Amino acid sequence: MKEVSAQDIQELKNNGSTAAVFFYTPLCGTCQMASQMTGYVETIFDAAFLQADINTMPGTAQEEEIRSVPCLKVFSKGRIVRTIYAFESIPSLLKRLHGLLPLTEIKEEQDDEGSENSS
Repeated sequence: MKEVSAQDIQELKNNGSTAAVFFYTPLCGTCQMASQMTGYVETIFDAAFLQADINTMPGTAQEEEIRSVPCLKVFSKGRIVRTIYAFESIPSLLKRLHGLLPLTEIKEEQDDEGSENSS
């Protein structure tokens, strides 16, 4: 996940992008665990996953009404469509994000062994 600033988050809202922003504090053990889960989930979805240290942006934390960390906010068209505070499991996180973010396309690799050119 790419680290972003308060200004980056404001730009995200202004340009109407779809993205997930993971809010955390560096010394939070639960945030570290949730970050690993979010990092895995990031590979499933075709959307930007960003992270922001709320210690560096108290104004944004207040504006976004972040009650505790870890917190994952999903933005779509500049608006928050989901806020997640509980990071129970990867399947639970996937279920809560499904339908909000586009999935990454799985490309099948072509098997060259069966082609006519092989001898």
